[in-house]
Amino acid sequence: MIKKFSYILILLLLANCGYQTIYSDKKNTTTSINEIEMEGNKNISRKIVSLAKLGKNDNQNYSYDLTLISNKKIESVAKDKSGNISVYKTTIDVKLYLKDPNDQGEIIKQKIFSSSFVYNNRQNKFDLSQYQKNIEKNLIDKIAEEITIYLSL
Repeated sequence: MIKKFSYILILLLLANCGYQTIYSDKKNTTTSINEIEMEGNKNISRKIVSLAKLGKNDNQNYSYDLTLISNKKIESVAKDKSGNISVYKTTIDVKLYLKDPNDQGEIIKQKIFSSSFVYNNRQNKFDLSQYQKNIEKNLIDKIAEEITIYLSL
């Protein structure tokens, strides 16, 4: 009986304490983007722009131009005795340039975001392909979150 009461009490306290994650409202960025230029792997850049919710912010008086240069690399890390690849590494790099459109494109902020993951080979190539797509999605999500945090500072 006391155990149930303590669980209910803890639940009520946590539900009413006003806890909220720091970056839960991703629209609260202080940086407004005027134009987005994408180079390299445009598919990755489009996903990042979509996930990071980059775009025109009507609350801001001043907006910047953004350039994203993204690259994906899948490389073999280890091979077995017969020379077949046993371990892969997927790396996604995104170079971000924030430029002032009124000052001949002077770079205000720039940063390189990189994320990688090492994984074992699969016997079934279809499973390997699906696994690599899932890894790519997770790496893109991580980089998009880092970009959102970086631009909100």
